[in-house]
Amino acid sequence: MTVQQDAFAPAKAVARGEGIELDDFRQLFMRQWRWAAATFVIVAVIAIVPLSWIKPQWEAQATVRIGQVFDAFANSPRLVESLQDVQERMRTNSFLRDALKISEVSPGAATARVSFVSAKIDPVPSTALIRITVRASTADASADAVTAIFEQLKSVHEELARTARSEVGLLAEQYATELAGLREVQSKLEKAFASASNSGADDGSSAMASLAPAIERNARGIWELDRQRFLLVRRDKYQSAPTEMMGRTSSVRIGGASRGLIILFGIVMGLAAGIVFAMLRDYVVRRRSQPLSA
Repeated sequence: MTVQQDAFAPAKAVARGEGIELDDFRQLFMRQWRWAAATFVIVAVIAIVPLSWIKPQWEAQATVRIGQVFDAFANSPRLVESLQDVQERMRTNSFLRDALKISEVSPGAATARVSFVSAKIDPVPSTALIRITVRASTADASADAVTAIFEQLKSVHEELARTARSEVGLLAEQYATELAGLREVQSKLEKAFASASNSGADDGSSAMASLAPAIERNARGIWELDRQRFLLVRRDKYQSAPTEMMGRTSSVRIGGASRGLIILFGIVMGLAAGIVFAMLRDYVVRRRSQPLSA
C-alpha cells in the first residue's frame, strides 16, 4: 500500500462504518477483549467508588404562622413578634443550639447543621408566615430538627404572649376599679335623689333637678366603661392566636443517589469506555501493522 493510499484508509473506514456488521465487532473484541475488560473495570470503579462516598441528604420544610396578640394600649391586634425579629432570633446560633437539644440529635450533627438552618429561614411575602428548611442525612433527622426549631419558637412566643396578656389583665383590672368607683358614686347619687324626692319641699325639687343630670352622666360613664372592658376581654380572646405550624412537615431527598443507580451508572460508563478504547487500540494496532511502501 502506498502512502497516498494509506492516507485514505481512515476515510474509507469511516465510510464503511455505517455498514459495519456484528461479525466485525465480534472479531474486534476477540482481539481486544483484555484491554476492553481492563478499561471497563477501571472506569467503573472510578465512577462507582467516589459516588458511593457521597452521603444522601434530606430536606424537611415547614410553614409556620406567627401568632398574634391583642395590644391593649394600641387597641388593635399585632404579631407577637415582628417577622424581622423572628428571623434575627432564629438565625442566632444560641437559638438553634437550644432548639436542636430538644430533638434527639448529636451535638456534632447539630453544630454542622446550624449553617443550613440559618440559611433557610425565609418569610413568605405579604403574610405572617415563615418557612423553616433543614437538611440532614436522614428524613427523620431533618423532620425532627424542623419540629424542634418550631417548638422552640413556639415556646418563646408563648412567653411573649403571656406578657401581652398581662397588659390586658392590668387594663381590665383598671377598668374594674374605675367601674367600682362609678357604681359607688351612682349608688350615692340615687340615694340622694330618693331622699330629695321624699322630702317634697322646693329644696327637694331643686336638688332632684341638679341630681338627675349627674345620675344620667354617671350611668352613661358606667355603660361606656363596662362596654370597653367587655370589648377588651372579647378582643383579647378572639383576636389572639398562637404560633402554629401550617400543615405537616414534608421531607424530600435532594442529594445522593441510590446504590443501584450508582452501580448502573458505573457499568454504563465502564462499557462505553471499554468499547471506545478497544476500537481505538484496534485501529492503532492495525495501522502500525501495515507497512508503508515507497
